[in-house]
Amino acid sequence: MRIGAVIHPTAVSGSDRWLQPKRFSRHVIEMTVAMMLGMCVLGMTFRAIHLAVFGTGFDAAWHEHTELAVFAMTFNMTLPMVTLMRYRGHGRERCGEMAAAMFILAFALLVPFWLGALSADAVLPLEMALMLPAMIAVMALRFDEYAGPHGSTSASAERAP
Repeated sequence: MRIGAVIHPTAVSGSDRWLQPKRFSRHVIEMTVAMMLGMCVLGMTFRAIHLAVFGTGFDAAWHEHTELAVFAMTFNMTLPMVTLMRYRGHGRERCGEMAAAMFILAFALLVPFWLGALSADAVLPLEMALMLPAMIAVMALRFDEYAGPHGSTSASAERAP
């Protein structure tokens, strides 16, 4: 067996391995901040749109238009997170994977709501509470990528023919 078959050429060197938890944590914090900013900034936009269309603010949307509020919150928190990922060099596949995790969570909470097992009062708070663990779980599946230095991923490689 060849050494090249066992050791991946992009493996982290021993001197760099101690930086991985720090980089991973920094990445989690950056993405969390992006999600929170999106929740606030885009949330204000959603509130204004809901006010213009339905004449009520976000609290009414949460109770009267639960699905709309859930998908708006999911979008508002996912868009800036994925934008940051692309800026940091993550490929479209990883960005899609992260976005899918957020929207799968939304559907996973809406199904019990539609079945009457979860109230409108519980859906949105649960979603907001579970988005961070969902994001971290997806990141943990690709620990080496998210713990590596920024720009070590291959967003530019996707653009090559």
